This record gives sequence, C-alpha cells and structure tokens, in this order.
Amino acid sequence: MDAIIQYDKSEFHETSSGIKISKKSIIKGTEQINVSGRCIFFNDVILRGDLAKVSIGKYLVVHEKVTLKPSYTYGYTKESPTKKVIKFLPLMISDYVEIESSSIIQATKIGTCTSIGKNCYISHRCIIGENSIILDDSILPPDTVVPANSVYGGRPAVYIAETPESTAIIQKQKLINFYKNFVPKS
Repeated sequence: MDAIIQYDKSEFHETSSGIKISKKSIIKGTEQINVSGRCIFFNDVILRGDLAKVSIGKYLVVHEKVTLKPSYTYGYTKESPTKKVIKFLPLMISDYVEIESSSIIQATKIGTCTSIGKNCYISHRCIIGENSIILDDSILPPDTVVPANSVYGGRPAVYIAETPESTAIIQKQKLINFYKNFVPKS
C-alpha cells in the first residue's frame, strides 16, 4: 500500500473539482487557465496564465518550486512587417503527468503519462510525447521533440532508451494513488 501524505488543510485551497493548490504558490491569469481536476500544486509553484492559455489535464502533480510558463516565438505584425514581436504560445499538459521539484517548464505540449524529474529545464517550444520520462537534472534545448515512449536525460538531454510498454498503466496508477493518499491532517 502507498504511504499516506498528510497536509495542513489551512495551507491549501481546494476547488470543487478536486484541485489542491498551495497558498504559497503564485497563479497568474486564472481566466486563461483550464484545469480538468484532481491536480495537486505544491508550495512555491508559479503558473503563468497571464501570458497565454494554459490547458491542464487530470491527475497532474506539480512538486515544489516548479515554474510553468507558456513559451514564445518571434513574429511580425501586419502594421509593422519589419519589427519583430514576441508571441506567446499556449501550454498544454495532458493527463497523468508528474513534474518533480525545482523544474522550469516552457514547453508547448507535454503528453499523457509523462514524468519530468527534479531540476529539469524544458526549453521553449519543446514537445514531449506520451509515456515519456525526462530524467533528473536534464535540459531540453529549444524546439526539442521527444518522441512518445522515450527516456531522455543529460545536459543537453538526448535519447537514452525506450520506456516499457507498461509505462502508461504504472504512471496512471501511481498518480491516482498519490492523489487519493494526499489527505488533510485529522
């Protein structure tokens, strides 16, 4: 049986859809953030919905000191076709994703059943396929596409191995159990 993790209810906001957000986290631009539910955001998480739309699936676990920030690209406007402007891109995080502590995420898409380790930097416009694992202390350079069912690691992160076929089942069960066992102190 998985360990019970007790938290102080006075330190978290909980929504009717089961989202548990630490009061020590910073959430900006809530009108552009869509969360499916049953997610946990620990202390000192920064979520920047003020820059672009952020879509989050169910059973996301975001550990301490993680920054989730939409990526950007450069473009031109019709009014000034020679002047570069920054255009922020939507951030999409699918279901059953875990992001370990002290990571910075600026990807455009993170696929279902993905695990991102501690102290990772996922650079601008990265796309991480489903059932993938990014190892601790990894840096994904801008525009990296991690294929589904891949393990990436290193600085810069490179392909290391293929994930087992059971990755999706294990990740789903792990995060459902984590959520069920994250309970307020009595």
